[in-house]
Amino acid sequence: MVRILVALPAETITDEPPIVLPPELGIALFDQEARRVVGISGDEFLERYDAGEFQDWEDTPEGRKLSFLILLIPFGRRIT
Repeated sequence: MVRILVALPAETITDEPPIVLPPELGIALFDQEARRVVGISGDEFLERYDAGEFQDWEDTPEGRKLSFLILLIPFGRRIT
């Protein structure tokens, strides 16, 4: 089981346990962001990313959005 933790700024750290995002919500988050950033489903993005389609991007506003989406890939991978 993979647990995804949300980091909090130092001034807001409490004795409360960390927030864990359930896998279903992580997948939904990734799918939503893939549709927003590149206009395709999260599953299609992962297939195309794994095939090497999104390997070269420029340092532009659009490229930075793509970089952010790539950082979210662990949320989109289904755990079986």
